[in-house]
Amino acid sequence: MWLRPYFSLPSIIISLLWENPIEFCLKVQQRFGIRLWMASKNETSAPFWSTKEPRNYELPGQIHRSTRGSKDERKAVLYFANNSTPYTQSGYTVRTHGMLRAHNRINSRKIICVTRLGYPLVVGRIPKSREDVLDGVTYRRIVPRFFPPSSRLRAREEIRELTKIAESEQVGVIHTTTDFRNAYVASQVAKRLSIPWVYEVRGERENTWLSQFEAAERKAAAASGYYNYAHEKEMEAVGKAGSAIFLSEVAKEYAVSNGIDPRLAWVIPNSLPEGGKAAESHDSAQKLVSSLLDSNKKYIGTVSSLVHYEGLPIVIRALPYLPVEVNALFVGDGIERRRLEALARSLGVHDRVVFAGKQPTESIGEWYRALDVFVVPRISSLVTARVTPIKPLEAMRVGIPVLASDLPALHEVTGEFAVYFAPEQLEDFVRKIKMILDGNVEIDQERVDQWLRTRTWEHNVKKLEALYSELTGGK
Repeated sequence: MWLRPYFSLPSIIISLLWENPIEFCLKVQQRFGIRLWMASKNETSAPFWSTKEPRNYELPGQIHRSTRGSKDERKAVLYFANNSTPYTQSGYTVRTHGMLRAHNRINSRKIICVTRLGYPLVVGRIPKSREDVLDGVTYRRIVPRFFPPSSRLRAREEIRELTKIAESEQVGVIHTTTDFRNAYVASQVAKRLSIPWVYEVRGERENTWLSQFEAAERKAAAASGYYNYAHEKEMEAVGKAGSAIFLSEVAKEYAVSNGIDPRLAWVIPNSLPEGGKAAESHDSAQKLVSSLLDSNKKYIGTVSSLVHYEGLPIVIRALPYLPVEVNALFVGDGIERRRLEALARSLGVHDRVVFAGKQPTESIGEWYRALDVFVVPRISSLVTARVTPIKPLEAMRVGIPVLASDLPALHEVTGEFAVYFAPEQLEDFVRKIKMILDGNVEIDQERVDQWLRTRTWEHNVKKLEALYSELTGGK
């Protein structure tokens, strides 16, 4: 039994509570289902803390420009991640695990994945050991005996620990992901060791924050100190990295339009495991699905985190305009769940909405199969226009029609094989749902499968290895 997490936990709680008490308490409520006193009384409005300007966002130093080429024969890669399986289930962790698992199968280069300081304790999970090995992928944890009380001290501790690991493992490249704070840490370690570093743009945190504001307040939020600082530092991180990885062409084009050298920009899209087969069925999952769903009903919905920019209220608002045999199904959890439940009650359709909550990864395929239409109704915003999700790919592989918002990122991630509706337009959403359920949309599954074969983790890691080789001078 690893005892260090139990020594570290009190200092983590105190530190996070002191830094942002409201957000901490709301996250405790979400994680453990405990209803706390600061919960919003108006459950159909956005949590007031989500639109507060973040605190302590400035970096304690500069992001250093990457070198190119590693000295001697160092080939290993240190992959610095925010979070990972098995403690977090998200598109972020699915991508990380898919890429690392495929890399280990195909390439000989060693990759050491290390998660951020204090993880998974900082999300309310207690690790059993310093390392977790899943499908041949090893995740290392940095859990200090005492959790530093400020972001500046935490960054210093991360730099110290990552430098030790990089030196002991003969690391030749540091690879990290969004946001700019990770870029700062990675660049500091890389500078100490005179090795290159890679920045992978997984999302746009400042634009995700901006998307939570109502239209009337968005202009003021975009002028805030946090938003402008974060946006500037994200562009700086992309520009100073040895190479930058984007999830989509549209995201790459945006960076290039902001002055990023296109020769250093790589697109490695969200993908699926190779094989072309849908996720396997599991008896236990089948029984759970059968117990929650009515076989005489049709279900529209998603497998997703329930967050604001996903635009999920439109699914519930559509139910009064759809036949009574059409129900909604949400598989996943998040801060929007209470608002969605309240909305269903207020519209009198709560008996037509199923909230299945988070489900084990191995059972997700069964939940996809339960849907008649898979929806990706993201709102129109800067972040949703450029950031691509993973979730529609599995639905496409299973052969389920996908209805998505008419946004550049969603056109790209679905290969133009989905049906698209005007974002946030209820009438168009209802019309397209009816069109699909009435059988007026044909899916050429053979063409879909052919396109999906270009969207595999195995295909991606060949490109990733080429990137690493280029950075290290082909060694």
